[in-house]
Parts: sequence; C-alpha cells; structure tokens
Amino acid sequence: MKRLLLSIVILLFTGCASISVEKVIGSQGGILEVDGARIEIPAGGLSESTLVKVEKKSISQRTYEQGFNLMGTSYVISPETLFFEKPMQLSFPVMTQNIALGAKIGSGFVPVAGSVIEGETLRATIWHGGEYYVITEPDEYGIRDHSDTEEGLLIVSDIYVSDYIKKFKQVMRQGGYQYPIWTFVYPSEKSLEENAHFLAEELNKLHEEYGDFRLDMVNFGVGGLLANAYLADTNLYQKDVSSAFITVGTPFHGSNFVDLDSVRKGRSPYRFFFVDGLGDNMMDLQPESEFFLWIKKSRLGKHYYDCPEEAQNSASIRGRSPFKGEFPEEYKGDGLVSVEATYLTPLEPVPFPLSHFELYENKEVHAMIKECVQLYRTFTWPLVFSRVWKGEEAFSKILELWEKEKKLHYHNHYIGLEQLLELNENMLKSAPKDAILITNGDNDTYPAWYVQEKKGIRKDVLIVNRNLLNLKEHVMFLQKKGLALDIGEEELDRIKHKKEDGEVITKSDQLIKMLVEQKKRPVVFSTTVYRPDRFGYPLKLAGLVYEIDEGDVEVNEKYVDVTKTKHLFHNVFSFEKLLSVPFDSLDDDMQALSTNYAACAFTLSVALKKQDKHKEALQEMQFAIRLAPEKHKHHFYFNEASMYLELEKREKADSIFKKVLEMPGADSKFKTEIARKYYEEMDMKEEAIKILADCLKDNPDDKEILELIQEYQEGL
Repeated sequence: MKRLLLSIVILLFTGCASISVEKVIGSQGGILEVDGARIEIPAGGLSESTLVKVEKKSISQRTYEQGFNLMGTSYVISPETLFFEKPMQLSFPVMTQNIALGAKIGSGFVPVAGSVIEGETLRATIWHGGEYYVITEPDEYGIRDHSDTEEGLLIVSDIYVSDYIKKFKQVMRQGGYQYPIWTFVYPSEKSLEENAHFLAEELNKLHEEYGDFRLDMVNFGVGGLLANAYLADTNLYQKDVSSAFITVGTPFHGSNFVDLDSVRKGRSPYRFFFVDGLGDNMMDLQPESEFFLWIKKSRLGKHYYDCPEEAQNSASIRGRSPFKGEFPEEYKGDGLVSVEATYLTPLEPVPFPLSHFELYENKEVHAMIKECVQLYRTFTWPLVFSRVWKGEEAFSKILELWEKEKKLHYHNHYIGLEQLLELNENMLKSAPKDAILITNGDNDTYPAWYVQEKKGIRKDVLIVNRNLLNLKEHVMFLQKKGLALDIGEEELDRIKHKKEDGEVITKSDQLIKMLVEQKKRPVVFSTTVYRPDRFGYPLKLAGLVYEIDEGDVEVNEKYVDVTKTKHLFHNVFSFEKLLSVPFDSLDDDMQALSTNYAACAFTLSVALKKQDKHKEALQEMQFAIRLAPEKHKHHFYFNEASMYLELEKREKADSIFKKVLEMPGADSKFKTEIARKYYEEMDMKEEAIKILADCLKDNPDDKEILELIQEYQEGL
C-alpha cells in the first residue's frame, strides 16, 4: 500500500510542465501563485521593489543512499541572488506526511529545516532565491544497512544530500574494505546534542541485537560534530569506536554563516546552507557557543593516556577554494567553513584545493579517506609508544607509522614533507656534540628522529620531546638511550605537576631543570620550543637552537652566537628544498615552521647591527626577507629600509618604505611608524603628513593619527 501511495504522489508531482509567474513586489510585500503553490512575501521582506519570478518545473526523479527521494518537481525563485529581510513562505498541497522541501546546493540539496505539514499543506520558510526541490524524507531516520558484525565502518552523514555516500562506499569496497558499512542519517530539525543522543540510542539498540562491535568512523560535515559529541560524553559513549576517526569539512570551531547579517554580507554561493538546513539549531554553530566550548573541554586529549586503547587517530579533511568576500570562510576556506575552523587537532592534513561540496564528491578525497581508515584502524599512538618503550617493538615502528601518516597528510606528494625533513636536519646540525635537544611537538620531533634513523645524521644528539617527558615510561626509555638524569622510578613517581606564582610547572619542566643542573651533557632548546627562557637560564641563539650561555649575561637578554649562527646559515644549512618551490605552495604548518629561519636571520641581523657591522646586518636582513612568509615580509622590509637610512642611502630607503605601504599586512599603526621615519629621520615632512592622511581615511576616528597630523603640520 505504501509503494502504491508513493507512486501516486510521484505522479502528482511529475505530471506538470514548466509554469511560471512573475510580479513586482515592494516593501509592502505580496503574494504569487503558480499551479496550486502559494508564495507569500511579508511586509518588509524586500527593502526595494523587485521583479520576483516563481517557476514550477519538472525535474528527474531519483533516490539517494540516505533514504531521500526527489519527487520530480522543483520551484525556482528568481532572482536567485535574492535575500529576504524577513523570510517568505512557500506552501503547496501534499498527500503524505513525509513530503518536504530541499534547497538546491552543490550537486544535491539540503532539506529545509523550516518545512512543516499542516493538514494537507506543506509550508516552508525561505530566506533566499534559488531552486527548491519537492522531496520525500526517509521512512525512518537512524542507522541504515546494518548487519551482524564485530568490526565495521559507520558513516555519519551530513545534512547535505547527494550521491557522495554512495560514491564513497564504492571507493571503500573497490579498495578492499571487507567489513559491513553502516550509515547514520538524522533529522536536521533536532539539535546537535539531541542527534548525538539519537546516535547513542541507535548504537545501543544494535549492541542489544548484535553484541559487541568496533566501528571505524567517517563523518561528513555537521555529522562530525555530533559524532564528537557522542565520543566526548561519558554518559553516551559505549566504547564502540575504533582508532580510525575521520571527519570531512566539519566546522569544529563554527562558522560565520550561522549569523543572518554575515549571510547577507557574504558572497559565497554556499552561505545559506546552515540557515536552510539547521534553522534555529544553527546557533549551535556559533564559534563560541556552549556546544563548542563543551566539546573543546571534553574531547581534547580524551582517552589518550588514561585509556590508550580508546585513543583515536583522527584526521580532519578540509578544502580551500577562495571565493571573493570578507569572511575567512570565503577568502581562506571552502566557501562555508574556514580552514582554521576545521582543526580538530593541532596538525591536520593539507587542505584540498576544493570547495565545500566538491570535497564531499571528489574521488581523490575518497581515496585518501580510505587509506586513512585502513592505516588508522591498525594502531593507536599511545599503545605503539608503550610497546616501543618496553622493548616489545622496534623504535623504527614509530617512524614507519609517522611516515605513512605524513605522506597521507601531504596527499602522497612530497611538497612540504621534503621541506620539513630539511628543516629538522638543519636543527640537528645546530646542536653541539652529544647534546640533549629539547623539542616541542610533532613537527620538530618525529622528522628529527626520522633524519637520525633513516639518514644517519647527528645520531649523537638525544632528542627529548617536552610533552613525552611527562611520562615515566618514556623517561626510563630515554635513560637507557643515554639521558643524563640520575633519578629512579620511585622518585619519578613523586614528581607531579605543580603551580608556582600562578604558573603551571609540568613534570617535564622540572626534569629539564634537573638535566641542565646535572651538566653531564649540553642541553639545548629548539627554536620551536615555547618560552625556553622560563627555565631561568640565559640563552644564546646558535642556528636553530638556543644554547645555555655560561657567560655573565642577563636571563632576558637577547644574545646571539654571531659567528656560529652565520657559519651555520651560510656554510652548513641546506635551503635547497625550501627555495625550490613557491613559499605559498607550502601548507600553513610548514610556512609557520619556516618562519623560524626568518626569525633567526632577523635576530642575527639585529645582533650585527649592535656591533656596528651595518653592511653585514643588511645582508642578513635581506637573507631573512627571502625566508619570510609573505604576510610578515613588511616587518622585515621596514627594518631593511631603516638600515639603508643608517647607511645614508635615503633614496633606497624611500623606495622600500613606499613598497611596504602597499603591502596588505601593513596596517595603520605600521604606516604611522613609517610616517615617523619620514618626518624625524628623512626630513620629508609633507610625505609623512600625506601617509597619515591616507591612514585617517581608513580610520577617521583615530585620535592618535589626527593629533600627529596636527603636530606635523605645525612643524612645517
């Protein structure tokens, strides 16, 4: 009977040719009717008179993996760029209760959250022009296509509907994934928290039916948020997720496009997605919402050491395809989510050059997800570390897994990886013989180990990661490798994190101080280590490390071993890989790491300048400019121009300052400093006033600029 009724409904919605109606609607609002459908634009819905056209047309019918159906009819509201100040309402007669409306986007649609059925009429709240499909929702929401298994893959869908689920399943099967593949589909009118509870309920029912199982998880878009909420909530999580946890295009830190004012100002064609698909629930996606704050507090680092078998290897697959617009989702994102918002962990795969919905559909993306699942489901980092530290596994296992993961992060290309290894090789070469090198995180530890073990470079250096040094088992492992630390297991157990003067002093920080004080091996800090001066020792820069200065210098004094740093930068270090590619072709993490080169060369330049070696200082500043990321170059050029001034080359300084004024990173405060140079050191007072006047145009309320202009005018 249900199939017969559905056939009648399909005939009802596909039996019409294209019909349209148009009408000029002003601020007072108005009504358009076309073949039984009614469009009501409220007073104030449009700010000015607009010719509005509504077309009802026939489209192809189709069924999607998530259980949705296109019924063969759509309504096109033109102009498609139209944004209503107050939402309009589209209504038409229906015969069944699962009829809904879907807003076309990408190569599919998003069910409109404001669709309700009253009696035999569907009413939908609409904020913008575009094409809207008549659809049917799934007969039931929940986990689909499940079967008895101990292992499997759970795909948590986005609220976006297209063939991406079907295509991804095909890639998994063709790639040899042999376990059952389930799909979780949920109603968008529920909140993220409610759908996380719904996921838990569905999994609980399947546990009752099938017993214990472990699932790899691949989560698309909003689905990644509710999957994270499930994992983070100890009252919900049933220890049924494997170590493979992949998200695709998930806004872990929200999106500006959940705010109607931002949607109005935006230019991305995807900016209506959350408004259409989540309705009032889109407030959960505000960057500082209670939901995100709770996720951040509950999820970060969960299970990593307290329950290692429950630790997940996660990867956040992202897109970057710039659109014109003022929001980071547009100029540095995929059109809906900014790259920064997709970070689940500090290190994530390089973004694909794809827009948000292209990311879902792309075969290369699907292939990468498949490889991530196949790798990540085989291990967890804390268990691997534990086996290595106990001598049950060779140290090379860590490097083998890191290399595989890093290649996946770089999409199996070598741009980025080669530069990372080159930087770590240069860091190792900066260390004195038999040094203990304190490192900060993944990108200055794993690749340094790799360079030592695979290339045999500087194996005399013992690499000590600050974070891992908090773990007793790792300390004892390092002691066997030559860590000069006279301390036993019982004493290690007694060392705890503590607070001094409001600052947290970690176990590792206390052990590092002990290492330095025992003076059995030289201790140096990578330039990537955050605040190495907090240990209370005077430091001097030597290449890409800080050595502890044994001379009579102040702790906070910026000291450089000029001779050694010059020698390392110009005779020892290799920059071949870094300079062989355009800087902006490197991923954000590698660009950030490479600023260590520029910062060290800058520091060397300043030190030479203090020694009155102005020409050498200028050469080092120019070298720093070559190594600096584009967004920071204006700082380096400013100092280069200042050095030319000291060499009494005013014309050269003037040309560089003018170049800096045109750089996007130079804000009004920076330009004000250039104006001071023109006025105070170059005696070009009118030029200084002109620069300040241009700043004032962009910042008319800046009293400091106005007062400086008045001061300079009086000095003419």
